[in-house]
Amino acid sequence: MTDSRRLIALTQELVATNSESPPGREKEVAKVLRSHMEDYGISCVSIGSSERPNLLFSTKDGEKGPLVIHGHMDTVPAGPRESWVHDPFGGEIVDGLLYGRGAADMKGPVAALAETMIQYYDEAHETPLLMLATSDEESGCTGAEEVAKSGYLKGVQFGVCAEPTSLNVLVGEKGILWSRLATKGKAAHASRPEEGLNAIELCIQALEVLTGSEYDYESDPVLGTPTWNIGVIQGGVKVNVVPDSCEARLDMRTVKGQSPQGLLDAMNKRLESAGLSDKAKVDYIHGKPAVVTPFDTEIVKVSIDTVSRITGINPVPKAATYGTDCSVLQPEIGILNVICGPGSIEQAHQPNEFIDVNQLVQSVDVYLGIARHFSRS
Repeated sequence: MTDSRRLIALTQELVATNSESPPGREKEVAKVLRSHMEDYGISCVSIGSSERPNLLFSTKDGEKGPLVIHGHMDTVPAGPRESWVHDPFGGEIVDGLLYGRGAADMKGPVAALAETMIQYYDEAHETPLLMLATSDEESGCTGAEEVAKSGYLKGVQFGVCAEPTSLNVLVGEKGILWSRLATKGKAAHASRPEEGLNAIELCIQALEVLTGSEYDYESDPVLGTPTWNIGVIQGGVKVNVVPDSCEARLDMRTVKGQSPQGLLDAMNKRLESAGLSDKAKVDYIHGKPAVVTPFDTEIVKVSIDTVSRITGINPVPKAATYGTDCSVLQPEIGILNVICGPGSIEQAHQPNEFIDVNQLVQSVDVYLGIARHFSRS
């Protein structure tokens, strides 16, 4: 039976331990989590930097089973304190909701995974259960990359990512392409603009070319269609100077049939066709592929059945529009994942972030149900 007091206390301690990224302060959270788990006999291996570690726990002294449950230890910054009614590092509970930065994304879910491991260990299953807690998920999943390169998870078949889904079961996620558009003009006095070349105007023109129509992709009922966001535009030095440079940063959420390199090539080809290639260029910043786990995969069937049995919810599998560590663990290791966690993604990255305590407790039963299935198989 879930020890709700232990679970809530760990959630509050994790929330109280600042791990905002940037700058990246997972070290102290990792200490709290590792100490908690080792107190209950669960072994731990640290992977990567001591300042930004990734922790891999096992219920059988480092042995591997078919399943890993996973989440991340970093959070986005809390932002201005005046935006918060509740202390972002207080873990205050009001009317059944636990408030704080990371309460939903995803210190509450990580605490639920830890409680799952403790209960599974106490049940003395022969099949080991693994739990992974990563660093630097919020800024590019570099912690998961370190874990993939380490080889520790080689051979693990299935994963449950505990990102907040209100305990719905997601079977994939859109990919990400972050790119930089740079335009080069010629400076001049603003009173004689004909003597210069306005890089901001070039940037606007190039953006219209780049985002004016769709890029090729494969239709998929789960992933849907790609999306664009122009997140940053920077250019110019003074109002009375024709700007000689400008930069825009673009976020594209990608689907099947799209790769970062393929899209970059297509974007620069568009600029060339528009006669802008000598003044504008798109460069790569960061990218992850779209991933989907087929509906008929065992982890999907078991997760849906377990959530339905425990919560009464009948999950309708769909894809996340946001990125998770699955974008690394699935293509680079071969781990087939579902995403299922307590809390709402609508709370992520928001002031007064919270998680419903009852759903937090219930999630442990969901994870245990999934883990027990793979112990029997």
